[in-house]
Amino acid sequence: MRRVAVTRPARFLPAAAEYLRSKGLEAVPVPMMEMVPRNDGGVDAFVERLSAWQVDVVVLTSQNGLRFLLERGDKSLIELLNKVEVLAIGPKTKKALEERGIKPKSMPSTYSSEGIVKEFSFPGKRVEVLRSDHGNPVLIKGLEDGGAIVTETILYDIVPLNGKEQEGFVREALSGRIDAFTFTSAMTAKSLLLKAESMGVLNELKMAINAKKVAVIGNPTAEFLKNSGIRVDVVPDRFTFEDMIDALARVL
Repeated sequence: MRRVAVTRPARFLPAAAEYLRSKGLEAVPVPMMEMVPRNDGGVDAFVERLSAWQVDVVVLTSQNGLRFLLERGDKSLIELLNKVEVLAIGPKTKKALEERGIKPKSMPSTYSSEGIVKEFSFPGKRVEVLRSDHGNPVLIKGLEDGGAIVTETILYDIVPLNGKEQEGFVREALSGRIDAFTFTSAMTAKSLLLKAESMGVLNELKMAINAKKVAVIGNPTAEFLKNSGIRVDVVPDRFTFEDMIDALARVL
């Protein structure tokens, strides 16, 4: 059975492993980062603007962001969100919104910041972008270039992990016993390379990865890896984990 590295946050690893099994693949899971809620008053300020009818459009770029947002608010937040236009970046975020009683009015056909900018513009409207501290700068600039008045709120920080579990994963990668590597964000890839660098085996790890197949979600992730000297074999047209694995399975 082909062994596929999955470098997602811990809460997503069980479902990822299950999906790989359904495709006849074995997961080699390791969390390379964790998500930590931001407590700088930004969410409270956003809710105040929303309550004061100072918001026209809310853009949510992940289901994780929605989770952190709702953990900080009360039930009235759902009612307030349903009074404005909510744009979900992709189907998983859209589903998460609907499950919590929020009705997203829009979603791009390409599930990315670039897709939002290409397909939507909000001239003169007050747009709130809710996301992590590693959001694609293309989104803010693109919306502003389209005439929107944009306010960005950081809901959570992405923090690299650097412990024994990650060290063990690097050694497993160096052994050659992993057939493919997957990266769902540039940060997961960066965290892995930083860990290898701290162990003094960065070049060896790059060689080990380049000897196998590499699949990623999103052009920013692909660009980061290419600029780091790692070849990318698979970037699915739709930016979901399942689409990435489906595309990878076809080339393994």
